[in-house]
Amino acid sequence: MKQIKKIALLCLVLGMLIGCFPLSVSAINSGAEHSYMVEENYDSQIIPKTYNFDYVIDGFFDGVKLSTPQDLFVSEQGELFIADTGNNRIIRMNSHGELVRIYKNETQRPFNGPKGVFVDEDGFVYVADTNNKRLVKMTNDGKFVGEIVRPTSDLISDDISFEPSKLMVCDNGLIYVIVGKEFMSITQDNEFLGYFGAEDLPFSLSNMLVNMFASDIQKQKLTKKQPSAYNNFALGSDGLVYAVANKTTGQIKKITSVGENIYEDQFYGEYVFNQSNVLVAPTYTDIAVDKNGIVFVCETNSRKIYQYDRKGNSVAVFGGEGATEGYFSMPVAVDVNREGQVFVLDSDRGAVQVFSSTRFMTEVLEALRLFEDGEYDEAYAAWNEIVRLNAGYPLAHNMLGAIEFKRKNYEAAMDHFEVAGNQEEYGEAYGEMLHALFTRHFAWVVIGLIALVFVGGWGFGRLKKLVDKWNRQLLHITRDGD
Repeated sequence: MKQIKKIALLCLVLGMLIGCFPLSVSAINSGAEHSYMVEENYDSQIIPKTYNFDYVIDGFFDGVKLSTPQDLFVSEQGELFIADTGNNRIIRMNSHGELVRIYKNETQRPFNGPKGVFVDEDGFVYVADTNNKRLVKMTNDGKFVGEIVRPTSDLISDDISFEPSKLMVCDNGLIYVIVGKEFMSITQDNEFLGYFGAEDLPFSLSNMLVNMFASDIQKQKLTKKQPSAYNNFALGSDGLVYAVANKTTGQIKKITSVGENIYEDQFYGEYVFNQSNVLVAPTYTDIAVDKNGIVFVCETNSRKIYQYDRKGNSVAVFGGEGATEGYFSMPVAVDVNREGQVFVLDSDRGAVQVFSSTRFMTEVLEALRLFEDGEYDEAYAAWNEIVRLNAGYPLAHNMLGAIEFKRKNYEAAMDHFEVAGNQEEYGEAYGEMLHALFTRHFAWVVIGLIALVFVGGWGFGRLKKLVDKWNRQLLHITRDGD
C-alpha cells in the first residue's frame, strides 16, 4: 500500500511539473523528417512539407575547409559571406557556393577569430574582428578602409572588453554591434551613441531596500540584475531591427529606431530533451527576415529552424539533428535571399545547406503577403485553398477567422478560431457577436425591458396583495384560536 501511495504521489508531482511548462516538449530529432508548427496551446501540429533541400555548399575554399564558422550573410546582390572564424578569414561566394574572394586583411593586420560579417547597400564589407577587438571596414575587393575600436565614453564600463561578435550597418551608416551582453550603437567616426534595445528591468523591492540601507561594500558583493543579452540581429527591409535574446520568454524582438520592441512578447519555440536527456529551453543563435517580414530563427538545442509571421504566429518548423541532407549538426546562422531561398550555416559540419519553399509554403507565404497588404478578398481565397490542401492548418484558420472578423461575420470567425484553438480571438468574436445582436435588435430590447418592468411591477403588486391576504387570514385564525 505504501508503494502504491508513493507511485501515486510521484505521478501527481510529475503532472504538476508538466503543467508548469506552458509549451510542448519534443525530442531533438522529432519532426526532422517533416514540417510542423507550434500551436497557441503549445502543441505540435503536423503540416505538409514546407521546404525542400536544394543543395549543399561543402565548405572547401582554396583547399581549406571551413573551421567553426560563426556567421552567414546574404547581400542584396545574392552573394554569400561567411565568417570563417577558425581560419581567420571571410569567404565571399555566389549563391551557388562558387568562390568569389577570400578576405584575410593581410596587408594591414590579419583577422583573428572574426565572428561577424555584414555588407551594406554600397558593397562595403564590415567584419567583427573579435580577437583583435575591433570592427573592420573594407571595399568589396578587399581594400582596407578603416577600423573602429573601443569608443571613448564614460558610459562604457571599464569591465567591458570590446570584443565584437556581431554587427549590422543601417542605411544611414549607423553601426549596431554586439559586445558581450551589450547591444551598442556607434557612428562611422567611432563615436559611441549609447546602448540600443535595452530592456526595462522590473521593479524589485529587495533591490530598492538594498540600495537604501546596504553599505557600499555590501552593494559591491551583491550580484546586480542585468538585462537579457542579445545573441544576434538582422536589419529588415522595413528599417526595423530584428533580434534574438537569451530569455525564457519574448526571445524574438522587433525593435524600432527609438529602441522599443513591437513584436509579440510571448514564448517562442519548444522545450526539448538534449543529448543528456535533460529538458532545456530554446537558444536562438541567429535571426533572418525576408522581404515580406517573415522571421526565421536558428535554434541550436533542437537543431531546427523556426518560422514566424509579422505578428509572431508560428508558420512552420523544419530541420532537426542528423548528418544527412535537411538535418543539422550545429546550425549557428540562417539567412534568406530575395527569391526566398533559405541558407543555413552548420558550424560543426563546416557547410551551408540551401532550401527552397514547397508549393504549400509558397502559397502560405503569398496568402500572408496578401493579408498584410490588406487584400482580404484575395487572401480569403488563398487561405481557403490552403485549407483544402491541409484542413487542420491552424494558421490558415486563424487568418480566415481574422478576415471574417473584419467582415463582421462573427459566427464564421468563431468557427475558424475554434478549429485553430485560438481562445482569445474566439472570445473577442463572441463578444462582438453579442454586441451586434444587441445593436441590431435595440428597439425590441428596449420594448422587452419596458414590458419586463411593467410585468414585474404588476406581478409585484399582485404578490403584495396575496401576501397581505395571507397575513390577514393567518391573523384571523390566530385570533379565533385565542
